[in-house]
Amino acid sequence: MNDLSKNIFKSILVILVLLMTSCSKKDDKLVWTSINVCHFVQGDAHLISKNGKHFLVDAAQWKEAEQYLLPYLKKHNIKELEAILITHPHFDHYGGVTTLIENNITVNKIYMNMPTEKQMRKEWWGGEYKHLLYIKKIAKKYNVKISSLKSGDRLTFDKKSYIDVLYAYNGIDTPVGKTDINDMSAITMIHDGENRFLLTGDLNQKLGTYLAKEANNIKADIMKFPHHGASPFAPNTFFKKVDPKVVIVPAPTYLWCSDRDKMARELSKKNNYKTFINGFHGDITVTSYNNQYNITTEKKPKNICKEEK
Repeated sequence: MNDLSKNIFKSILVILVLLMTSCSKKDDKLVWTSINVCHFVQGDAHLISKNGKHFLVDAAQWKEAEQYLLPYLKKHNIKELEAILITHPHFDHYGGVTTLIENNITVNKIYMNMPTEKQMRKEWWGGEYKHLLYIKKIAKKYNVKISSLKSGDRLTFDKKSYIDVLYAYNGIDTPVGKTDINDMSAITMIHDGENRFLLTGDLNQKLGTYLAKEANNIKADIMKFPHHGASPFAPNTFFKKVDPKVVIVPAPTYLWCSDRDKMARELSKKNNYKTFINGFHGDITVTSYNNQYNITTEKKPKNICKEEK
């Protein structure tokens, strides 16, 4: 081999090493995307990925799932989900589960706490018991196992990256007595090294007040704002306990700028939270690596509720 050939060979080796290192570093990053399923209505859909494994927390309303969540997964060539975790049985959180399964997204497991029919009838505006029975029917048809959620459950990527279920109650047997369905929300924490990201479902006043007093494991860098920012949501004491630097709000533009979200806007401003809203920012992506993180958004809005500025 002459000198020229040796140099070319060395150059190729260097390029290969750099490519392998680059891929390794990319794969080692945990990525949480709050997918924008809030074009017209409120809804949650959070994709958490690392090393080719994907978990989905909540699945939007069915029409938004059909129009935006499913295309997002297909666009990013995501054909398999390790699990879908439904935080609580309201339509804007469970609606898209069957849409994904029936459109060739392989789902290995569903985590979902079933309410009683009486609980669902009481909150008829939030969902229907027959919808949940249909999810069970489709899951059985496609051999998808459904498991209940409980505190201590863990969805694992690797030793340093996982999703912990911190709290999950059935709305009947809880530390604060009977609650509404929003307070059935599973409270989950994404761990990646030293980074902590808290997902709160639609945590409400009753359980939120209890956790603000009793919970010692909810401090986080970033928090998913409960209940789409709409009052009522967890109390200020809960936010103080979490002490986030950033909040992500799955809300459409009209909701965030409405009177229902006024308290959330004021709270974010008062506490200097860096605030991202799906309706304005589109898909919101948190990339976690080496005990740090950065946030990128699909859109860069110029004016958010500009009438208040």
